Amino acid sequence: MGLRSEASVNPTLTNYASGVLNDLQSATADFLAPQVQVPATIGQYKAYDDKNAFQVHDTSRGVGGPARRIFMDASEPTYNCLPQALEITIDDSERDAAGAINPLDLEQAKVKTLVQSSVLSHERHVITTVNAAVTADTTADIGGSGSVMGHWSTSTVDPVVQIDYLIESIAKATGQLPNAILMGMTAWRRFRNNAKVVDKQPGAALIGLNQGQASAMLINPSTEIRLSTMAYDTTKEGKARNQAFVNGDDVYIFVRSASPTIYDPSALKTFAGGRGGVSAVREYRDESSRSDIYAVDWSRDVKVTSAISIQRITTSG
Repeated sequence: MGLRSEASVNPTLTNYASGVLNDLQSATADFLAPQVQVPATIGQYKAYDDKNAFQVHDTSRGVGGPARRIFMDASEPTYNCLPQALEITIDDSERDAAGAINPLDLEQAKVKTLVQSSVLSHERHVITTVNAAVTADTTADIGGSGSVMGHWSTSTVDPVVQIDYLIESIAKATGQLPNAILMGMTAWRRFRNNAKVVDKQPGAALIGLNQGQASAMLINPSTEIRLSTMAYDTTKEGKARNQAFVNGDDVYIFVRSASPTIYDPSALKTFAGGRGGVSAVREYRDESSRSDIYAVDWSRDVKVTSAISIQRITTSG
């Protein structure tokens, strides 16, 4: 008999993992790079720079004549959803220590850690991907105001003017009004405490500012603002802990679809093939370590699918 049993799906823990995952949907990875389920792990997608969308065509058609034919300008790069996996153990000694009152509590605690770790890993990957592809705007004279992009802790700087400037820039480049903003926690603190922002919202100096009120200040008041709150340990295992936000200083202004496909011009997408996400908790027995093992598997490829549909502000400086 082998030391390792065949893995099988645990339906009880899978249902629990799904609930944990739903609770973490505020995690900003799915907001910034919404998931597109694809039929194969390798395939092509549309990357947009649609010049034809901005051409004013002669639409008149002579009787019996053909219509003017236009084309959608989009390249077709390849996605490759690479396999991802994490697993966690419950040693027999841990089960003995937990006792027999409610052994499911121990299993759920372990699976919650497993799911949270997978979400954190994905979130860090998304932020790393977008930062590598999208350079922070460094406009030195915004709209002739003399204001330099960023520097939100400076009392003479107006973050609303900066965001509006980039909303207008994206709209001009794409023909679409950006509908989403992601702010790091440090960026949000700087925004809501900025003197110019406080002056725009009666009572903000006393009771603060929420995201809905911040949206109402913008040129597109229906823009959804979310905060990036996840943190991670920047040091290697075994070293002293050093916590940092996955995204602290940066603000992303972008176009997103709530139901993305490989065709829509959302700024970013996470292509998910095979199992897609943390969709099933598998368990197996490893006698060599005297442990039960719980594992999750998924596959992904995060892509900037429309670089002209996103802008970035680094608020420090």
